Amino acid sequence: MALALSCTREAPKPAAPFLLEFRMPEACKADAQYKNQRVFIKGNLSYEFETDIAGMVTVDGLVPGIYDIITNWEMSGKQYKALLKDPAAAVEDKARVIVGVSLMNQRLFQPRDMVIDLSAAVVKGLMISKVYYAGTKDKMGRNYGTDSYVEIFNNSDEVLYIDGKYLGLAEAVSPAAYPAHENPDSIYMRQICKFPGTGNDYPVAPGGSIVVAAKSARNHQESADNTVDLSRADFEVKVIEGSGNPDVPMLPIISNSTKIQTLNLINGGLNAVVLFETDEDVLSWPEVYQRGKTSGEMFRRIHKSVVIDGVECLKKPAQTDPDVYTKRLQPDIDAGYITITAVNGYNHESVDRKVSRYENGRYYLTDTNNTSADFVVCTDPTPRKYDKEGLL
Repeated sequence: MALALSCTREAPKPAAPFLLEFRMPEACKADAQYKNQRVFIKGNLSYEFETDIAGMVTVDGLVPGIYDIITNWEMSGKQYKALLKDPAAAVEDKARVIVGVSLMNQRLFQPRDMVIDLSAAVVKGLMISKVYYAGTKDKMGRNYGTDSYVEIFNNSDEVLYIDGKYLGLAEAVSPAAYPAHENPDSIYMRQICKFPGTGNDYPVAPGGSIVVAAKSARNHQESADNTVDLSRADFEVKVIEGSGNPDVPMLPIISNSTKIQTLNLINGGLNAVVLFETDEDVLSWPEVYQRGKTSGEMFRRIHKSVVIDGVECLKKPAQTDPDVYTKRLQPDIDAGYITITAVNGYNHESVDRKVSRYENGRYYLTDTNNTSADFVVCTDPTPRKYDKEGLL
C-alpha cells in the first residue's frame, strides 16, 4: 500500500478495515477472477492496493473522506475472449480491451464492504488526444479565443480513416439540460460535424493524428505569443468551402443548436467532446428542447453505442470542486473529467492525453476511458506534440 499524507497539526485516524470485491462482467465465465490487479483510491490522500486471487481487496489504513475508486485491467482481445462464456464473441484478437471501473466521489467515512461490478470496453484505434479550448491573451493583453482545436490520434498499428465519422459537442446549458446521471443511454448534442470522404480519402497513419481548427485555421502566433499555428490543420470548421483558410478542407456542421458557425468550444469549459460513427442518417435522429421548454435551442439525441471516444472537460468553479452531476458523458464513455486551472480560460492551457509508451519510433497513448486518469493539463498547447513535460 502506498500512502501520501498531507501536513496537518494532528494526523487523522484511519477507519477500520473493510472489503472491496470486484466482480468480472456478466459475459465472463463464473471462474474468471479480477486477480492481481492494482486498485487506486484517490482523494486528498492516495492509496494503492492489489486484488487477491479472488478479486478481493482489504482496505486498511484509509483516512475517512471522499475518494475515487479506480482500477483497470488492459488485455488483448484474444485474452478477453478466453475469459468469456461465449469464446466466439465478436472481438478481434488484436483489439485492446479494458476491464475496470471508476467510481467517483465515494463517501468513505465509515467502514463498509462493497461489491463492485466491472465493465469491459473494446478500445478503438481513433481517439481524441488533445482539446485546446482555453484561448490565450493577444499581444495587447486582450482575451483571444479563436485559436482552439481538437486533435484525433490513431493509437492502433494500422492505417485508419476519418472519412464519414462525426465530431461533436454535447449540450452545455446551465443548469444541465440532459446530464448523464439522468440519461444512461443517450447524449444530447449541440453541434455535430461530419468528416468528408467516401471511405479511403482521409487516412490517419499509425501514431499519426489529424488536427481540426475549431474556429480559424491560421497562424495565431501572429496575434498572440502563447498560442498555436493552425495554418496547417487538416480541417477547419466552416460553412463555405474555400473560406477561412482556403488551403484547409472544410469540416461542415450538419446539426447545430445555435447560429454559431464554428465549433463552439467554450473557453472556460463545459465541453463534452464526442467522436462517433454510424451508418444511419444522423439528421433523422430526434431533436429536443430543454425539458420544460418549447422554444430555444434544440439538441440532437445520439445513442451512446455509436460513440468511439468522448472527453469530458468540465468548468472549474472559483472556490469548489467541479460538479460531477453536470457531466454529459456516461461512465462507460468517460468515467472521469478534467478542467483547466482558470475559471474563465484565456490562460493558453490545453488538455492532452498522456503517453503510455514510445515504441518502434512512435507514441502510444493512454486510454482507460477515464479522462481524470488519461489526460493532463499542459501550458504548451502545441498540436501533434507528445514529448511535453507531464505526458511521458
